[in-house]
Amino acid sequence: MIKKIDVADLKPKMFIHDINCPWINHPFLRNSFLIESAQDIEKIAAYGICQVYIDTALGPDMPEAPSVHDINRQLDEHMQHLGRTLKRVPPQVSVEKERVKAKQVCREANRIVHNVLQDCRLGKQVELEQVEPVVSNIIDSIFRNPDAIVSLLRIKQADKYTFQHSVAVGTLLISFCRALDIDRKLIEQVGLGGLLHDIGKMQVPNNILNKPGKLTESEFEIMKNHVRYGCQLLEKTPGISPITLNVAAEHHECYNGSGYPLGLKGDEISLYGQMAAVVDVYDALTSTRVYHTGIEPTEVLRKLLEWSDHHFNLTLVHQFIRSIGIYPVGTLVRLESGYLAVVVEQHHENLLHPRVRVVFNARTRCYTPPADFDLSKPGCNDRITSFEVPAKCGVDPQRYL
Repeated sequence: MIKKIDVADLKPKMFIHDINCPWINHPFLRNSFLIESAQDIEKIAAYGICQVYIDTALGPDMPEAPSVHDINRQLDEHMQHLGRTLKRVPPQVSVEKERVKAKQVCREANRIVHNVLQDCRLGKQVELEQVEPVVSNIIDSIFRNPDAIVSLLRIKQADKYTFQHSVAVGTLLISFCRALDIDRKLIEQVGLGGLLHDIGKMQVPNNILNKPGKLTESEFEIMKNHVRYGCQLLEKTPGISPITLNVAAEHHECYNGSGYPLGLKGDEISLYGQMAAVVDVYDALTSTRVYHTGIEPTEVLRKLLEWSDHHFNLTLVHQFIRSIGIYPVGTLVRLESGYLAVVVEQHHENLLHPRVRVVFNARTRCYTPPADFDLSKPGCNDRITSFEVPAKCGVDPQRYL
């Protein structure tokens, strides 16, 4: 049986089924392994990991520990409660009307951020006047309808990951700020921080930055220096704001003090640093890389809730979920009717009942002509029963957006 226990309760010969920590926060080559000594436990604790899942069929049991089934049931209930109670800001235009503009904004953002990061690699200074119009255009798109541009963010190419991830983090942070009704001038500074949060990676050796596999412990320590490098670069940039610096400086800090580079704890981390930490992990885990297959957004949101016991501010995780929905746009879902559908737009008053595009009959294993259904409308008796992994179903959601 798979059970969840505190790291303090780990003992040699126990078998870890899941390290239960974002892979970007630790250098372990595998998520599953046998605890061979007390030193292994100390090493796990040193990386701020507080709870893990053990497999009692492969090692000693802890009878009173909750099972993975119990934990997942609690998380599902939590998500369902949020879906019923959280409300979104109503969009100004439909997602279809905004999508063409959003694609243009996203393309331009990727181009500009790529150029800025490459200039930094060549030793040139950051020119904010290049990036500020990009931030403004993203904000405009988010204010019109956030679902249009957010739906484009999971599309990344292996050789372009660093700058595409930067655009995604900046965009998601802007959407997050919009959900919190933050003043536009502040949103501009936060969004700029998101776009530039990983600029320090331009001083990390290429063989580590672009390594097609998990980093070793020594490589991981070198990679962690990107936060310090980024702060040094941005502090020399004329016109940079303290809020923009906070995003870059604190996006790897954890709420329990186990993050880096300063080990800040709780409200020692600025509001925008706490928000950036949530967004950075979300985008990293939902993105596919050479050594990591992207996890479905709804599953990542569940993990963010679980990790809010230690790593994140729970209230902010709730608000992040509010900003993108329980089933973010582009999620493949299974309906009670037996059809598979792609989420195409959130409903601002009911996150459990978005507008979906039915594309596949799971019972007959046949594609169907795409048809849209607003699950929030009176008279629509269908509902979402679960999210699905597209690769397992052979359905590409991006084709239907």
